[in-house]
Amino acid sequence: MTSAPRPLQPLTGICVLDLTRLLPGPWATMLLADLGADVIKVENPATGGDPARHAEPHYTANGQRESVYFCNANRNKRSVVLNLKDQAGLAALHALVRECDVVVDGSRPGAAERLGVGYEQLRAIRPTLIYCALSGFGQTGPLAQLAGHDLNIAGMSGLLQHNARETPSMPSMLMGDYAGAVMVVIGILSALVDRERHGRGAFIDVSMLDALISFTTIQMTSAFATRVDPANTGAVEGWGGNPRYGIYRTRDGKYLTVSLLERHYWNAFCRKYGREDLINPDETEADRLTTHGVRGVLYREFLEALFVTKDRDAWIEELHAAALPVCPLFAPEELAGTPQAAARRHFFDLHCAHLGVTIPQIGFPFHMTMSDDRNAFAVRSGPPVLGEANAELLSDVPGRASTRVDIR
Repeated sequence: MTSAPRPLQPLTGICVLDLTRLLPGPWATMLLADLGADVIKVENPATGGDPARHAEPHYTANGQRESVYFCNANRNKRSVVLNLKDQAGLAALHALVRECDVVVDGSRPGAAERLGVGYEQLRAIRPTLIYCALSGFGQTGPLAQLAGHDLNIAGMSGLLQHNARETPSMPSMLMGDYAGAVMVVIGILSALVDRERHGRGAFIDVSMLDALISFTTIQMTSAFATRVDPANTGAVEGWGGNPRYGIYRTRDGKYLTVSLLERHYWNAFCRKYGREDLINPDETEADRLTTHGVRGVLYREFLEALFVTKDRDAWIEELHAAALPVCPLFAPEELAGTPQAAARRHFFDLHCAHLGVTIPQIGFPFHMTMSDDRNAFAVRSGPPVLGEANAELLSDVPGRASTRVDIR
């Protein structure tokens, strides 16, 4: 069944077969779907679909339950349930591949091949196929077969310690998952351009660890410097040692993020609060990302004592009026109510048809307007019901509605 025509988006007419689950793959394919791709999510009946469907908390309405986690990473997709371990399920998957442009797999190296859905197997069906294999540690190397859990990847990235003497702390986000997901999107978009220009398919090997290490441009500066010259002790200080770039508590027990790195901002701040004595007339650009030595102790004492004299929001109103880069530190439950969130549409509401209620969604990660004034992004549907597209997409396989595929 062919759906009704819809407004053109950058990826309109591109079909993506999504074999991934949980966070990194589904978030990446949701972004492709938001940009217009037709994403078909293939789910395993043995696990009740994507395991994210079972994660707490859940929305419960209309006699239905759906995981908030699942809803946050799977809008604009269609779901089919296929058991790839039986011949009928595999035949149905191969039928879908004939009409798809992209396959995204999130299993460990070799697992897709054992199921009959590896790159070479699917490339034989669709020679210009773009196949993205997302894993924790990549298709090669001694850790290729290790499960790719985010904490392990974060720990191996160098991002949980600033140096070997420091006690590491738990990360507050799934940094490896998101780094890998971003590279999935970049790789697929690059391959689509190459196919359009040169007629080639592609195999994209995305390692979450590789992706996250590529984000360590600043963190690796000291390690690189000492590798070349072991006597080099210079360091970028942006991790709490610089008092002009840190987090400070306010009178109401909330917090501010202070980013007075540049000399002109610091000088203006000191003048505003009567501490011209803390202005360093000899400060240079080289001092920007340092601890500021002995002066830094005085800076920190000043800032700590000052910020506890007023509530967080009073500080924000006062400092933003002076165009000084000090911002509120928000807890997740505060985010949606801010003027910035409203102006940039960080969140929006979406009607979830099978629940019969409106659910919140996180907004698009960038804004893009085409030359015909249309928005590149669009919301076409909420998260899919498990297997809702089986009858539409599959025909002529025993025990199934159809293997005939019409997905444009």
